[in-house]
Amino acid sequence: MPSMEEAAKISDVVKRHAYVFDNGLSSPDFFDVEKRMASEEFGLIRDRCSKDHRIYEIGCFTGLNLIGLAELGFKRLSGIDFVEGAIEWLRNEAKRRSLNISTFACEFDGRSTFSADRMVCFDVLEHQLNQGSFLNSVSEMLSKNGSMLLLVPLGRNYHDCGHVAWYPDAECLRNLLEYFFDVNEIFVLSTCQKIFASCRKKKK
Repeated sequence: MPSMEEAAKISDVVKRHAYVFDNGLSSPDFFDVEKRMASEEFGLIRDRCSKDHRIYEIGCFTGLNLIGLAELGFKRLSGIDFVEGAIEWLRNEAKRRSLNISTFACEFDGRSTFSADRMVCFDVLEHQLNQGSFLNSVSEMLSKNGSMLLLVPLGRNYHDCGHVAWYPDAECLRNLLEYFFDVNEIFVLSTCQKIFASCRKKKK
């Protein structure tokens, strides 16, 4: 359980993100499905998933990754985010496009009995006060041969919107991840200052 001070920080981040969305201050990019599908970041997910995979995205926000995958024929899609307005937009957009995506408007607490073949965690880990607990929960939710697809900012030369952790280089991130996963690949993206990692569930 987080301390009262830590809980206050979590609450502030939730309120900040909700305020930005509810007041129409979010970037137009958060609503542009086609632009997202053409991005390098989306390709990292698409190329590492198959259409029979159960895919679960933590911190999906408006769900552009999930909508994009659904448009490509992926069927077993779920997403969770604490910004209720963003999840509502995702639900409406999926309905408008006749897509089936399971959504949850709440914080990820790691207590789900849901099992996934791919856990997508893009721009999420840097917000976690207890990264070990978060990564362990993700690992527990993965299927036997499942993988986590992770994306985090490189260093601190990135907008600091509620970040509580920073990663100076890929090797630093690898050292953290290897406590919980077997790291398949890790590298800095060519188009932006972010680190991508694909990690497989450790075999017991």
